[in-house]
Amino acid sequence: MRSLMWKLRIATLWVFYAVGMILLFLLVLMEPGFIDGLRSGRIMEMAVDSPVTLEMAAFVLVPLVLAFLTFVLTDTVVRWANVVAGAFFGAMMVWDVFEHWGAAVMAAPVVSELVALSGLLVVVMALMKPKDEFAEVERKDADAHHRGHTLAA
Repeated sequence: MRSLMWKLRIATLWVFYAVGMILLFLLVLMEPGFIDGLRSGRIMEMAVDSPVTLEMAAFVLVPLVLAFLTFVLTDTVVRWANVVAGAFFGAMMVWDVFEHWGAAVMAAPVVSELVALSGLLVVVMALMKPKDEFAEVERKDADAHHRGHTLAA
């Protein structure tokens, strides 16, 4: 049960990350001149092309996939996949905070900070699960299996 709660906390942080990214995309659209730049094919001094749109989609879809995989993969794989992904996505958003600093839309840096925090909290949560809990779960399963055989005999 503790393992399920651990995974639920991590998955919730990933969903928060994805929803925060969508909110951030919407807030950026409200920046003066942003839509004009988008119409001309440039955003934040980058050409709006397939790699940029793929990157934007990845910042929403990858966290959602990680939320799902947190429930599907083994605990050890979940731990390290979330440590690596949380560090990467958290660091990317820390960098993004500085890009939005002083933006016309005051909420953009605040949302960036919260999204960055959720990515970094994934790392903390992934590392928080006691390593000995894996052995405890296996021991409980073995004891239950042994009791089942003892009762049947």
